Amino acid sequence: MIDLDDIAAITRQDPGGMMELTVGFPEQCERGVEIGNAFEPPAGWPKGPQAFRNVVVTGLGGSAIGGDFLRSVTEHEAQTPISVNRDYDLPGFVGEGSLVIAVSYSGNTEETLSAYEQAKARGARILVLTSGGSLLQKARADNNPALVVPGGQQPRASSGYTFFPVWVAAQKLGMFGDKSGDTNEAISLMRRQRDAFRPDVPMTSNSAKQLANALAGKLPVIYGSQGFRGIIAYRWHTQFNENAKVHAFAGAFPEMNHNEILGWINAPKQAKDWAVVMIRDRKDTSKIAARVDITKRLIDAGIPIHDVYADGESALARLWTGVYYGDFVSVYLALVWGEDPTVIPSIDSLKAELAKVQ
Repeated sequence: MIDLDDIAAITRQDPGGMMELTVGFPEQCERGVEIGNAFEPPAGWPKGPQAFRNVVVTGLGGSAIGGDFLRSVTEHEAQTPISVNRDYDLPGFVGEGSLVIAVSYSGNTEETLSAYEQAKARGARILVLTSGGSLLQKARADNNPALVVPGGQQPRASSGYTFFPVWVAAQKLGMFGDKSGDTNEAISLMRRQRDAFRPDVPMTSNSAKQLANALAGKLPVIYGSQGFRGIIAYRWHTQFNENAKVHAFAGAFPEMNHNEILGWINAPKQAKDWAVVMIRDRKDTSKIAARVDITKRLIDAGIPIHDVYADGESALARLWTGVYYGDFVSVYLALVWGEDPTVIPSIDSLKAELAKVQ
C-alpha cells in the first residue's frame, strides 16, 4: 500500500494521469455545457415535452452512463420515456417518432454503430455524441446532428463530455425546462469537492482518501438509497472495476429490501472481507431513510458500513456530487491496490480478439 499523502508516489503509480483528469473534471463539465449550448436543433425537428414518442440513449460503458444520469435525474419531470440501450440491437419500439441519441466517446464502439444503423433504417431521428471515428463519419454522411467533444482520454473519465452536452441539448429540444441554475450549482459544488479531495489535501482531512484506505482489501457492496442514488451506486461499482481492478457490487433501495437483504444472513460465514457503502441523500423521504437505517442494523455482522451523503439542493447537484466523490475514491483505491488506474488490459484484450470475429 502506498502512502496516499506521498504525491511523488501517486504520480509514479498513475502515469496515465487519471488523477489529473479527475481533478480537472469540473472544467470538463463546463466545456460540455458550452458544447451543448452550441447545439441548434435541425429545422423540422419537433420540440416540446412530448415531441418524441420515446428517447433512447444507446452506448456502452462510460459512454452509456450519461444516459442513466439523464433518465434518473429527470424521471419525475420528463413526459417522454427515456431509456438506455447497451446492445447491438435497439428495442422493438424504436421507430418513426423516436429520438435515438447514439453515444460513443471513441466513435468506434461496434455495438453503438450497429444501433445507429438500426435507428436509421427505422426512420428514427438521430443525435450523435462522439469525439470522432466512424460514428461521426456516419452522422455527417447522413446529415444527422452531432455533438463533438474532445477526445484522447478514457470514456469513464469523460462523463462530463458524455452527459452535459446531451443535458443541454435536451433542454433546447424542450424535453424539460431550463436547468441552467441546477447545472451551475452542480459544477460549483464539484469544485468545492475537488478542493477537499485533491491529492495535496492530507489523509487526516481528506474523506475520499480515508474511505479508499478503509476499503482496501475489501469487496465493496454499494447501495443507493433510491432513484438516482442507485445510479450513483452503479457508477461507483463500475469505477471500482475499471480504475481499481477490483470486484464490487451495487444495488438500490427499496428493491434490495425485497431480496438481497436476505443474503446478509450468512454474511459472517461468506463475507468477512466485504464492506458496505450507503449512498444517501438528506432529501430522502422519511420512509426511505428509515429503510436504510433498519437495513444497516439487520446486516450488521461486524462488516464495516460507510455512509456517503450526496450534497446540493437540486437533484442534478446531488447526482453529480455523489458521482464525483466516487470517482476520487476509485482512483485512490487503485493507488492503494498498486494498480495503474488508467489502463484496462482485459477490455483491450477482449476487443482485440473480437476484432478477429466476422
